[in-house]
Amino acid sequence: MNGCEKCLVCNGEATLDEDTHLIQPLIKHHVRYFPQVITYVHYECHKKIHDTENPITSLIQYEEGDSNEFYNLRKQSMMGGVV
Repeated sequence: MNGCEKCLVCNGEATLDEDTHLIQPLIKHHVRYFPQVITYVHYECHKKIHDTENPITSLIQYEEGDSNEFYNLRKQSMMGGVV
């Protein structure tokens, strides 16, 4: 959906942590698992996407259980099909 340079939620770039002086990169957020659609966002923006009172529903296009299925299939694939 977007590149890893700008947050899809706030359009900001990766930030510098003022306490640690380390760059806080954007993180991946699954908009959808099947087919896989990923966007890059700040950690704080990711929390806004999943806010229980006011989620950003346009960035949540999956059903409950899709993440478990996705990561189980990924794990199975990495193990050569053996679970």
